[in-house]
Formats: sequence, C-alpha cells, structure tokens
Amino acid sequence: MPKINLQEKIIHDQFVTYGRNAKEWLRKCVLLLPMIEKHGIWHKKGFHSIHEYAAKLTGMNHEQVNEALRVLAKIQDNPELQK
Repeated sequence: MPKINLQEKIIHDQFVTYGRNAKEWLRKCVLLLPMIEKHGIWHKKGFHSIHEYAAKLTGMNHEQVNEALRVLAKIQDNPELQK
C-alpha cells in the first residue's frame, strides 16, 4: 500500500474528524425529535411531516426517524438511558 504524504494525511484527518462530528451531531438531533414532534415544530416550519423535516434538515431517512421516536418513547422515563 502506498504511503500518504503530509497534505494527504491532513485531508484524511479532517475527513475522519468531520465524520465523527457528523455522527455526534446526528445523535443530538435524534434526541430532539420527540420534542420536535410534541410541539409540532416541523408543521410550524412548513413541512408536511416530521419525516420530511428530518430528511431535509439532517439527512435522516424515514426509518431512522421512526426508530428514533420508537426507542426514545420507550426510554422517556429513564434519563440515564437517554444519556
């Protein structure tokens, strides 16, 4: 396997950092979904559904939204699990 030069290493390191940050921020968005749904924020912002809202603003797909809402509903009474 060829070695990468310093400039390529910098590019690679940025890519890895941005990827990790993207996952972290997406998890934070997921945790906000129940409140978005409860207050109907998606509707007030002019979206047709919470799925459209999440897809257009965060890139989440329909199944990710459904799964997040399902799981978070089950653990809503357990703040330790939500952390």
